[in-house]
Amino acid sequence: MKKNMIIGMALALGIVSVGALTASAADTCGKCADNQAVQQFQQETGTLTSTLKAKDLELRELNGYDSYDTRKASQLEAEIKELKDQINASATKYKIPPCSRS
Repeated sequence: MKKNMIIGMALALGIVSVGALTASAADTCGKCADNQAVQQFQQETGTLTSTLKAKDLELRELNGYDSYDTRKASQLEAEIKELKDQINASATKYKIPPCSRS
């Protein structure tokens, strides 16, 4: 019985240590971009990001209405895609990986 308890505790300790190691390895992406480049990216895309959020909110509200305007929804989706493309182009210019874009 003691043998089974020791094996169980060792197994639990192993699972906990692997989980902690995996969690610490996942945190490394926050340091994969230059701080100055991230700041320039955020300054350049600040208005684009706020416009994107406003368009997304407008589209969500439109989806909540009983009378759904497909033409307006398509227009908003196209504008959202264009804004995302502009933000991604700016991120590419500053070499900002997807994990550092916020």
